[in-house]
Amino acid sequence: MAGVSFQDEQPNILRSTKMFGYREGRRGWRHMSTRKYEEQLDHPSSIQIVTWNLDYRAPNPKDRMFVALRHLETYVFKCGEDQDPIACCIMLQEVHRDALQSLLDDHWIRRHFVVTPITAEKWRHGYGNVTLVARSVVVMFAGTLNFGYSSAGRGAIIVDLKVSSPKANDPQDMVLRMINTHLEPGALGIRMRGVQLGVLSSLLMKKEHVRGGVIAGGMNAVSPEDSNLATSHHLNDAWTFPSKNPSGITWGLQDSGDLPPARLDKVLYVERRKAYTIDSPKRIGMGLRAFNENGKNVGWVSDHFGLLTRLLVRAR
Repeated sequence: MAGVSFQDEQPNILRSTKMFGYREGRRGWRHMSTRKYEEQLDHPSSIQIVTWNLDYRAPNPKDRMFVALRHLETYVFKCGEDQDPIACCIMLQEVHRDALQSLLDDHWIRRHFVVTPITAEKWRHGYGNVTLVARSVVVMFAGTLNFGYSSAGRGAIIVDLKVSSPKANDPQDMVLRMINTHLEPGALGIRMRGVQLGVLSSLLMKKEHVRGGVIAGGMNAVSPEDSNLATSHHLNDAWTFPSKNPSGITWGLQDSGDLPPARLDKVLYVERRKAYTIDSPKRIGMGLRAFNENGKNVGWVSDHFGLLTRLLVRAR
């Protein structure tokens, strides 16, 4: 266990955790052994990255999770029956405890992904983040970070993924870090969002075994000051269009209440031009509605749109 502190009296606690895979023979989720990963020699040269806030407040969390997973399976990754998805990392936020069980019971997830966490027992408010990684990708490390000061119980999940340059004769392996986060909410949370993002950016910088990586999730960018947070912590925003471009809006077009639409969800990264590039993200889940087992429309899958991007390892 290691502490990463921005205030001596309220440390941010980083703990290692395990990735879990479903084992048919034992009919349950079991942690993935390091030995099994060591047997894998081939590593992907690109990773598809999804981030999606699934709105824990809305009713019917199980039905909404089911439709979200079918959207990812058929529309985003275009998987045929029992077809493996492309190498990918899915970062979900605001997963309701009931929706977590729905995810763990899903045949597609059980067959093709490793997951963390598999229990909601440490979620202070009954919801939290979940990270899924395709079984074709080696996870070198997994950890959880609880922000030392967060009235909303916010934090992050960290996974280190092994990738390889696309050079056929002499591929070079490297480890990239994916951080799934949900920063402090509200206009009054601006100071804490800055501190929290600073803590996360430090986990990408100057790490011997990590060449860089991505911070993705709910940034809750509701204040003008939020627009400078990424650059102030030496991070790039993968969104390459003007900030006011309406195609970047991820929240506020579905059940927004009285607040104006905004780009609350982002993909940020440490620039390593010689190591990898990241595509500008595209929105997913737009206009997506959920239906219960009786075919009744139970509302939007989420009040947020998801984002899809690709990290491409450069030839060296």
